[in-house]
Amino acid sequence: MKCCIAFIAGLLMSSFLHGQTPAKLDSLLAIAAHTPKGTGKIDLYEKICMNHIEVTSDLLLARKYADSIKLLSTEIKYRRGLFLATYYYGLISSFQGQYQQALDSLKPFSAYAKSEGDSTLLAKGLYHIALVNLNLGNFDKCLSLLYRTLAIEEKTHTVNKIAHIYNVIGSTYKRAEKLTDALGAYQKASLLFKGNRMLIDYGMSVQNKANIHLALKNYDSAKTSYEAALKIFTKFKNPVFIATVLGNMGNMYEAKNEYQTALQFHHKALAMWRTSTRKRSLAISLTNIGKSYTMLSNYGAAEESLKEALQVAKEVNSNSLLLDVYTEINKLYFGKRDFEKAYHYYGLASQMKDSIFTETRAKQLNEIMIKYEAEKKDQQITVLAKEKEVQLKEVEKQSTLNKAFAGGLIATLLFGGLIVYIFRQRSLLAEKNAQINEADFKSQVVQLEMKALRAQINPHFLFNCMNAINLMIRQNETENACRYLTKFSKLVRQILENAEAASVTLESEIALIESYIQLEELRLPGKIKYEISIDESIGIQNTYLPSMILQPVIENAIWHGIVHKGSNEPGVIKVDVRPQDDQLVCIIEDNGVGRDKAKELKDHSLLNNKSLGMKITEERLRLLSRRKMEKFIFITDLKDLFNNAMGTSVTLHIPIAEK
Repeated sequence: MKCCIAFIAGLLMSSFLHGQTPAKLDSLLAIAAHTPKGTGKIDLYEKICMNHIEVTSDLLLARKYADSIKLLSTEIKYRRGLFLATYYYGLISSFQGQYQQALDSLKPFSAYAKSEGDSTLLAKGLYHIALVNLNLGNFDKCLSLLYRTLAIEEKTHTVNKIAHIYNVIGSTYKRAEKLTDALGAYQKASLLFKGNRMLIDYGMSVQNKANIHLALKNYDSAKTSYEAALKIFTKFKNPVFIATVLGNMGNMYEAKNEYQTALQFHHKALAMWRTSTRKRSLAISLTNIGKSYTMLSNYGAAEESLKEALQVAKEVNSNSLLLDVYTEINKLYFGKRDFEKAYHYYGLASQMKDSIFTETRAKQLNEIMIKYEAEKKDQQITVLAKEKEVQLKEVEKQSTLNKAFAGGLIATLLFGGLIVYIFRQRSLLAEKNAQINEADFKSQVVQLEMKALRAQINPHFLFNCMNAINLMIRQNETENACRYLTKFSKLVRQILENAEAASVTLESEIALIESYIQLEELRLPGKIKYEISIDESIGIQNTYLPSMILQPVIENAIWHGIVHKGSNEPGVIKVDVRPQDDQLVCIIEDNGVGRDKAKELKDHSLLNNKSLGMKITEERLRLLSRRKMEKFIFITDLKDLFNNAMGTSVTLHIPIAEK
């Protein structure tokens, strides 16, 4: 575990951010106090915020000044200032290890910069999104963003920013274990820093080259470079840089099995991290100390450090950190011969490995999939052929309910549990035939539910899914096939579970549509995103609604709206659930091509009242509702000021069902 890796995501560049060294804090505060409200005051707040991020490392104060930028920009209606506030929120979240929050702030900022044609702001946004992806381990995406940023900066010949970008490119290659490429990028950065007399940045490039020497086990070269970097950072009295070098030197002595010397450096680094708000770096330092104590058989001191590291790692909520801490705690208890606890933490470490889907896990899944392909390939071809035959027959038999039911039954032969459900429902209806009106009503409900199942698990959908899996296997995309098959089986299992009851919890229904959307994402990579919002007053575990009521609308949004988008911008599905008396109001919006465009493409949209799924859904809602309403589903075409289609909004009034 390397301190420099943990801290690189937010540390590298004051000069990249603003093109100059941050002004002294006291001077900035004095000027800001006498500056009237306006864009000039916002500029000063920016500099003070960056000073707290880069120099004092006081992220709490930095956030307060970001809040001040937002409030003042709102007051004077300064749109640029509002997006600058989101930029600083993104930086602060990134430094705190809250990477998803960082992306949620930095992406809108970059979109704003692009819309304004501001290349300077765009470069800043893309750069920091790249850093977040570096910390998340998304190396390909990180490099793509860095080279986009590099192309922008090379047009303006900003040497200092170009040098910083090469520095991070080197770090990315290092994380991806491409050490030769990393050394080349660091060398370019080092020459640019030295030529521009950027000493502190030059010191960082020297440290980065030392890290490469350490990875190559060139310990003498690594020691020389670390000492040179430490000398530069000490001159500038920067505690964060000093602590990082000290931690790396501890790692170096640890690699040489000189654990007592390693502890001396790690303790010096820890003392400095404790004065900082960088919890991720604190957790790494504590873990390094615990590891060294374990190697020295000082289990008491090791346990104390690792327990504190675990607490901090949980606060940061980083799976990679938790994996490292659990691994070291496992080694600790194994050394103490406390095998019960060692086994417990080994299990926790294994869970973390699964959650971040490490390369080892991917290889294991590939091996499993290869064996599966060898054993089941012939069977899958047979099943696909049968499913194709069923699908072709069922397209011709959709005119009557009996034909639809027969098609649904044939299509679900793969799933024996669904057959049991069908006969169980039929027998229950036969037993509850005491009153003719009630029997007729229940008969209609069951028939409509059968239609809904037919619309949701139809032979066409099943054939496409199995055909997609077969294609991936034939193209040796075993990892994608395995992921697709896993999500497909999960969706089928959820549908079977929901089909067992007339009503399900809102939590179960939301889980089902999430699984469905995620499955479609694998078939349409990069084209689908979704957002689900549920009013806080709704108890998702004790609120019941008719089973499988939302999927037809989601399917329509994807296949008649989003799939036809021509731009590279992904389609977005938004699901908003809110209460209204004894009903739930569910609004499903997409930013697809709209109904008119779908009509031009001769795709018979579910929203054109010719859809079996939408018609059945509205009939189910009408029968299950106690209200006398003409319509339960309302469809709105979303358009901009110039009457251009921006998507479709579908509002469903869903009666809250009994358990």
